[in-house]
Amino acid sequence: MKLTSRDVDILRFINEFGFCEMPQLNQRFGLRKPRNYQVINKLIRHHLVQHERIFYKQHGLFRLTAAGARFTPLPPLHRVPLANYRHDLTVLTLYLKFRDLYPDVTWISERKLKHDKYKLGVGQHGHLPDGVLVFPDDKQIAIEVELSHKSKLRLDDILKSYASQFSIQEVWYFCKESMQPRLQEATKAMSFVKIYLLKHFLEKQPTNYHVSTG
Repeated sequence: MKLTSRDVDILRFINEFGFCEMPQLNQRFGLRKPRNYQVINKLIRHHLVQHERIFYKQHGLFRLTAAGARFTPLPPLHRVPLANYRHDLTVLTLYLKFRDLYPDVTWISERKLKHDKYKLGVGQHGHLPDGVLVFPDDKQIAIEVELSHKSKLRLDDILKSYASQFSIQEVWYFCKESMQPRLQEATKAMSFVKIYLLKHFLEKQPTNYHVSTG
């Protein structure tokens, strides 16, 4: 089988996050029915991608087989962690929004950070962000998606670890409205931490929304 450059890009995209659903593939590659299913079914037929239906009446997910992962720099995700499913899918959705807002930015996923054994100096104290944005001026911003409350001790430990990581210039937290006051209180003395409401951020369009990187 000969893969097109788009086929390889699709494999890399899926494996960067470990898995994805069809709406994310559609958005990332500008696909629509029936072409989207023709493209992904070809990869499934050649045993490069596998499809699983995890939740009743919801989109199934796609992840790579060992054969498919050979076309990417990361190993395949062997098991989808159901406890983090919504969180991981939210990170993926947020990444797609970043692509719209900042087309020149480079995204480094948590999976890539783990695989590279913290070459960026991130995670040496036991915590990895959900991703890192690298801007053209080499400014690095850690991304954190908070959908559930962490203990005060755990949150303080994470923030202290960021304060000692000079490779990270800022930390952007994206959270639910109910969690914003608690995060603001915990980070009030940390000017390098920015807090944004996830729902508002995802609803806005690139033409009328801008996140300051200063």
